[in-house]
Amino acid sequence: MSIRILGYKDATQYKDLRLQAINDSPTSFCSSYEQEEIYTLQETEHNIRPQTDQFTLGAFDGKQLIGMVTFKRETNAKLNHKGRVMEMYVSPDMRNKGIGRAMLEELLRLLKESEGLEQLYLSVESTNIQVLELCKSLEFNQYATEKRAIKIDGNYYDELWMVKNL
Repeated sequence: MSIRILGYKDATQYKDLRLQAINDSPTSFCSSYEQEEIYTLQETEHNIRPQTDQFTLGAFDGKQLIGMVTFKRETNAKLNHKGRVMEMYVSPDMRNKGIGRAMLEELLRLLKESEGLEQLYLSVESTNIQVLELCKSLEFNQYATEKRAIKIDGNYYDELWMVKNL
């Protein structure tokens, strides 16, 4: 397995994995399959292009993209000491192999080089115990629960908000 920052050449695999993620784990993503499938390849290429304040890491098994996690730093001058982990996902057939941990550890390693970045935030859907335990093991601490944060087909799901001081 290898982990690296995704670029525009990864757009097709990224889009396929993102659609799989939303379909497989709808409570873990704010977007819907219907919203995402209409994005063109050019829009996806633009969205995953690394920027100063945002990038997506991809985990690969050979040449196959099997996991992803996105980081986005706040750009407002009063908030840019903070960043957020977004859209973490590992393909179901590749879970329980340490890929999620490896991606987060690589993200944390890269963020140590980010001048002025002090806090890293994320949210986990409350029934996603495996990811919640992973985050706790990496010293993320829960500071809030957002009740009824997500609504899908009339069902509500809570989000647990966590932070890690860097």
